[in-house]
Amino acid sequence: KIYPSEISKNRQMEGTQSAPLFNNLRKLVSVVDELRDVGLQEYINLPRIAVLGTQSAGKSSLLEAIVGIDFLPRGEGVVTRRPLELRLVHVSDVSGNTQPWGVFEAEKGNKYTDFNTVREKIQEYTDKVAGKNKGIVDDPIVLTVYSPTCPDLTLIDLPGITRIPLANSDQTKDIEKVTKDMATRYGKDKRTIILCVVPANADISTSDALQMAQNLDPQGERTIGVLTKVDIMDKGTNAKRMILGEEIPLKLGYVGVRGRSQHDINEKVRVSKALDEERKWFAEHPVYSTFPPGYLGHDNLVQKLTKVFFQHIRKLLPEIIKDINQRAYECEMRLRDLGPPLPRESSEKMQLLWNMVTDFTEYFKNSIKGKYDSKRGNINKKEIPGGAQIKLMFSKLYEEFVKKGYKPTKDYSDRDIEKAIILHQGDSIPGFPSIDSFMYLIQPQLDKLTEPAIECLNDVYNFLENLALKIVSKVFARFPQIIDEVSETICRVLQKHKSKSRQVVEDIIDSELNYLFTNDSDYILSRTQLIPNGQKEVDPQQQFIQEMRNRVDSYFNVVVRNLRDSIPKAIGFFFVRKSEETMQFELYNEINSSLEIMSSMSEPAHISAERDTLNRTLGILRNAQKVLRKDPDMAAALRADMEERSEGLLDSSDCLLYTSPSPRDS
Repeated sequence: KIYPSEISKNRQMEGTQSAPLFNNLRKLVSVVDELRDVGLQEYINLPRIAVLGTQSAGKSSLLEAIVGIDFLPRGEGVVTRRPLELRLVHVSDVSGNTQPWGVFEAEKGNKYTDFNTVREKIQEYTDKVAGKNKGIVDDPIVLTVYSPTCPDLTLIDLPGITRIPLANSDQTKDIEKVTKDMATRYGKDKRTIILCVVPANADISTSDALQMAQNLDPQGERTIGVLTKVDIMDKGTNAKRMILGEEIPLKLGYVGVRGRSQHDINEKVRVSKALDEERKWFAEHPVYSTFPPGYLGHDNLVQKLTKVFFQHIRKLLPEIIKDINQRAYECEMRLRDLGPPLPRESSEKMQLLWNMVTDFTEYFKNSIKGKYDSKRGNINKKEIPGGAQIKLMFSKLYEEFVKKGYKPTKDYSDRDIEKAIILHQGDSIPGFPSIDSFMYLIQPQLDKLTEPAIECLNDVYNFLENLALKIVSKVFARFPQIIDEVSETICRVLQKHKSKSRQVVEDIIDSELNYLFTNDSDYILSRTQLIPNGQKEVDPQQQFIQEMRNRVDSYFNVVVRNLRDSIPKAIGFFFVRKSEETMQFELYNEINSSLEIMSSMSEPAHISAERDTLNRTLGILRNAQKVLRKDPDMAAALRADMEERSEGLLDSSDCLLYTSPSPRDS
């Protein structure tokens, strides 16, 4: 029978001044344990303490001293062969004879007060999964211990790092890699505190556990060092420099402890007696008795662990709340994308398809207009909305012709212009510029404007096609058999409106090429005076040439300015807008007239499996939110994060009212 009152009294006396801390810690640890109970650890990492050390470093004795109870299996070689998750719950001991008890996660209905039975059950659970021949398996045993002797902590006892497999055992040759990989999996999580156990009677600089801890926690912000076996060091040596961090420093420091020896264990020395002997031994030691408070003994280790764990949980809970809300939101969005299970009736299937077509067209329109759509909530935040990308294409139209200093007649020499004037002057009286000369010079320049306009239309088409197909693959993902047919219909609609738009674009360009006219005031006012005022001596022929050059440049600029507005408007209206307006109707017609689409509707097994997994995940996340709502402080934090998330979902619009930037703006 175990009498925990001695340990309980000692630790309660030491913790009297810190009662508010322990009360708050119990509340926080309870919340985290409840989150584990609902299964949240499967999706979101929760705060815990991982006990990391090499084989025979004294981890089991350390844990029993922290709990205040002798309950762990003992033996030669590797004893801890499955991770043991210890959830320690401190219970008050008003009467002084409260008996501790343990409950295994695998059998919640059974309450064990005999910790010899607990030891046997741990061995039984270990053999059941890892075998009876010293095998090691990464499948944790979960044990909750309620006792007045233990603090409120959650610890993971990991198998010790082992270099060489035992002979005639199930341990593989890569046992070192197996044990280190397991320690890494737990220790790399930034929400896990590493309790690094190092024997003081070995060279600390060669410690595998300490080296791993430094690799997993380079900043040392979550590693606590424990130096065991300080009482069996070589004569004339002590662990002072190691404990004070003068050899290998840690931000959270070290604590030196004196655990039960194998002789003590064989003689069944109680943990409470061993702790009393530890206090006495440190108090009488010539070196350790001079230490400042907080560096020695299991009681100080418990104080340090409790304080660090409390601060750790308090720091991480807001982040965990955000993670829960984010994962729940992502699950809801994905479930919305997958939709409900496939109905059996044809009429219901038809209605489902129509709903998906409506979702597609709304998604398509909102992508182009830049409106916020909750169904697009998981897209890349850096992605430029469709309408903005189309406007970017429009703004680049003819940009090479509006650059400062560009002149279309730069390739014409004065001799070329003079030749054009002479060739098209005919038999008319000299001195009057001919419109044919002007057309002869301007036409090759205007011909350059056709290809960029068609390229712009093609670019917009390619963009809309890619956008539509991307949305189709998302909206119709649960029915991959019909994606191709729906995609073909969409491409036909886009191609039809592209052809109509191309005809309009070509007509606009033809009107500019084949009917020369302008009301542009700048052109009219600046090109009506052949010989500037005040200029007396001029070369008439050279003046004609310069005037013709200026007129070609000026008119070309007028045409480019007109087309930079009219071409984007034509593409935006006759192609983009018309495609948006008719897409839904065309898809409805295709579905109504196609028997193949209806017959092809079947949901792949992986879609059903994903929906089931998402529903299960969402259920766990919802239960986690319920756990948090039980506590007023947690509920307030949960509500604040949800409000912040909803405020971030603001509408933005980006319509296609288009005006090209002027050369001055450029």
